[in-house]
Amino acid sequence: MDEEQHTPQETQPEPETPGGTTSVATGGRALLVYATRHGSTREVADAVAGELHTAFAEVDVHEARTAPSPAGYDAVVVGGPMIMGWHKDARKYLKRHKGQLSDVPFALFVTAASLTEDGVDAVQGMPIAKDPWLVKKPKNADKLSRKERYALPRHYVGDILKDCAPARPRDVALFAGSLDLTTMNLFEKVFVLAVIGATPGDGRHFAFIREWAAGLGGTLRVG
Repeated sequence: MDEEQHTPQETQPEPETPGGTTSVATGGRALLVYATRHGSTREVADAVAGELHTAFAEVDVHEARTAPSPAGYDAVVVGGPMIMGWHKDARKYLKRHKGQLSDVPFALFVTAASLTEDGVDAVQGMPIAKDPWLVKKPKNADKLSRKERYALPRHYVGDILKDCAPARPRDVALFAGSLDLTTMNLFEKVFVLAVIGATPGDGRHFAFIREWAAGLGGTLRVG
């Protein structure tokens, strides 16, 4: 009999409030671009921006549809939710500005409803940070189900890396997101429940989000 696997949603405490770190500006300008459907990813972006303030004197936060070019910034972070692929506005931003991103250090974050643990911490040589509240061990690592294959890190991140190629981010984070079925149409509900096997609710893990973001100053300043 297989050992019972506890999903993050079964063991985690109530989600934290977004909060933030006291700003300690040290110079430079950073741009944070986010895509969101109903606002929850904006709160993740705000938490990341709060940590960026410890490394950059200016942190501009913009929604992807109206965000400026990366030109003139010292670092860029782009994030968005994953449901039926990464949010189209985040993907369009990467495709539109991949030329400028080749000249600016940048990182990416993805909020998702499920992630299959595959035992690796890189996709195509790209370091990835996996939220422990999001990742789930497969029932049988030698024979993944359709849902487990769909939620592999290489599936999520691989498609995003294609969008920004030849530019390459310096880091990618996969965070647990907030899944509210009341905001979805019927097709989307069927997809996240039947195809992804996600559990509705707010799974955001702001301590992990801030921990990852706190390291971006060093990651994005490396020459």
